[in-house]
Amino acid sequence: MTDAQHGDDLHASQATDTGTPGRPRRRPHRAGVVAVLCLTVGAGLVGALLFQYVDVYFAISGQRNVATAAQATRYEITAALCVALLVAGIVAAVVGERGGLAALGTVLLVVGAGVAVVLAVPADRWHTDARVTEPAPRGPICRSGGDSDDCPGG
Repeated sequence: MTDAQHGDDLHASQATDTGTPGRPRRRPHRAGVVAVLCLTVGAGLVGALLFQYVDVYFAISGQRNVATAAQATRYEITAALCVALLVAGIVAAVVGERGGLAALGTVLLVVGAGVAVVLAVPADRWHTDARVTEPAPRGPICRSGGDSDDCPGG
């Protein structure tokens, strides 16, 4: 076999298959690289969410800190980028037919979403105000100070 023929065979074996019968289908290499990059940066942002929470709420004294609007915005951007990169990494892993990488990305996504919810800035982001308000009185507003049939107790 000559060098020219060997070189052609090498290039033919590295080419991706578009469905030719009898030839094995090769996984897209770029999708795997994108998946690894997205999942790595997304996992790093999970750690960044943890550090942001500690940065806002860690205090040696007994006084609890209050998050500023800038810290809340920083949290929102970091959490959104974290989830978006992890989802993009999972999609790229599926496209690149990297099942193990897709499974790892799914675990990272669950952990990242959990960290984003549990360690939210501000800490009461997910709590709703559950105060019970009394219904407004039904009837006329009495301003006279007297007691009449129209304004009982007024």
